[in-house]
Amino acid sequence: MSSLDFEFKQMEILLQGVYAELKNITTDNFNDKILQIKKNLDFVNSRKKQLVAKYTREELSGFNGKLVVISKQIQKTVDNLIKEYETESLEIAQKLVQIGNRKKIANYLG
Repeated sequence: MSSLDFEFKQMEILLQGVYAELKNITTDNFNDKILQIKKNLDFVNSRKKQLVAKYTREELSGFNGKLVVISKQIQKTVDNLIKEYETESLEIAQKLVQIGNRKKIANYLG
């Protein structure tokens, strides 16, 4: 296995780990998991920049396939998480408005 093969395999393993962690995020473990996910993504981006500086485009092009697929899966999962949390935030905001309206009615009647 060449050095480049090894580097891409390591990046693939890290990205698969990130994808697995993203699928297991809950509101309870979000803060802990997101820090490790960010750390792994930062490392992959750093290695990517180093590889781009070290190798030619032709040498790198054969390895992008798997990484692109995993990256798109990660992006889609992150987008879904954002939508989920936005929806949850809007629901909570609506409930708070309803509670405020109930208080106003109670004060008016009381």
